[in-house]
Amino acid sequence: MTAEPTIEERILDATLEVAAFHGISRLSVGDVAKQAGLSRQTLYKHFASRDELVNRTVMREASRIVEQVIAAAARYDSPVASLESAILETLHLVRGHPLLDRLVATEPEALLPLLIGGQWGVLGAIRAISQQILEERVPGASGTEIGLAADVLSRTLISYTVRMPDQPPEEIARFLSTAIVAGLTAAPTPAHR
Repeated sequence: MTAEPTIEERILDATLEVAAFHGISRLSVGDVAKQAGLSRQTLYKHFASRDELVNRTVMREASRIVEQVIAAAARYDSPVASLESAILETLHLVRGHPLLDRLVATEPEALLPLLIGGQWGVLGAIRAISQQILEERVPGASGTEIGLAADVLSRTLISYTVRMPDQPPEEIARFLSTAIVAGLTAAPTPAHR
């Protein structure tokens, strides 16, 4: 038997549904409360503002995606196959997410701050999971190299969130995983002056 969702989960679910339908700019606390079957006062007991409500919903969705990406990466021991699986899962999840789809189509200006901004930014979450996967799968690489690779990968995936590439996700995942792992496992070369 599944446990009943908490009030906060109901509110976040309702926020996702309302935002996917109306968008972020037209999202109202009243609509979210109504969708959740709660009063505005009850909603405000759990979320101090509309911005906190939106940000927490975005971060929850990012956390859900991260969990699925970690599971995809865990299926393989090979660094390239593991990373390829993680990238492919990310691309599929992003392409099929109702809120991201809505924001890209109608409110791209609202999407960018959610992806890269401050404490609620998704960029940091993607970078952290990229770094974790690379540390586990490419143990010989230095922390600095892994940090750089995770940064490049996370920024690339964020850019694909805003504008999906024309190439099939499988090709992108294969290329990115091969390039990143090759960059981490290549013998270091002296800097050119």
